[in-house]
Amino acid sequence: MLGKNLLSVGVTLGLVGSVSTQAAPGFPIQASQTLGVTFGENEVSPPGEQLPRAGMYLPGSSPSEFISCAPCEHLTNRNVDTANPPNVTTPVFTSRGRAVLFMVDSDVPRNGTRVQLLHWLVTNATLGDNGTLNVPSPGEAPYLQPSPPVGDVPHAYTFMLFSQPENFTIPAQFNAVLESRVGFNMSGFVEAAKLYDPLAANYIRVQNVTGTPTTTFPPPRPTNGSTPTGSPTPLPFPGSGVALGLGAGKLLWVGMGTAVVAGVMGFVL
Repeated sequence: MLGKNLLSVGVTLGLVGSVSTQAAPGFPIQASQTLGVTFGENEVSPPGEQLPRAGMYLPGSSPSEFISCAPCEHLTNRNVDTANPPNVTTPVFTSRGRAVLFMVDSDVPRNGTRVQLLHWLVTNATLGDNGTLNVPSPGEAPYLQPSPPVGDVPHAYTFMLFSQPENFTIPAQFNAVLESRVGFNMSGFVEAAKLYDPLAANYIRVQNVTGTPTTTFPPPRPTNGSTPTGSPTPLPFPGSGVALGLGAGKLLWVGMGTAVVAGVMGFVL
């Protein structure tokens, strides 16, 4: 019986460890389903696609003058409008309920470290007939376009959708950050608001190369599970692993290092 249980655990960990994640690497909460995010004519695919900052024009676009964005050249002749909110779709949300939508920058430089900045928070989103979310405007935190500072590393902007509980309200301790935006704590908000597991997520990367840097920046944000934001994210398990929501914003790193697999299988056999 014990052997069978251990074998079951090993298989389960293997399956869980293979789940792909759709939020930015190192983001404190992850989702296995992809949220459809479309800016202008471009649907974000794969997650993490680099898009031009608003005001950077691609070859073939109008006006004809453009600033080179090598990682964005695959978007030539497409209208990619990050100045306005994207269209959002999801295959995992039913039309009977309501949802909460977030957009969070994980890479804002502040006081020698990297913190989160809330770009968009909207409650009471519903599903339209065509599968697109009906997103109320302006929302609790109106949309702010991606606008990283000149010369900084590409910033990662995570979009995440949660099912909205009945009688949902913004936790009082987060009212101030809806105005200031900077220093947002995604995992803390999820815990306080009891949003539980996310439905789906996606993310983009944006870099500002429109001028010459006039300042220095802190090192890039760690993406191995530890963050400089004070969010309660656990350290990764040795070997491959993903961070999974366990409910109420709690997280679990699940991984399968070679030594662990060998140890479990050796004990079972």
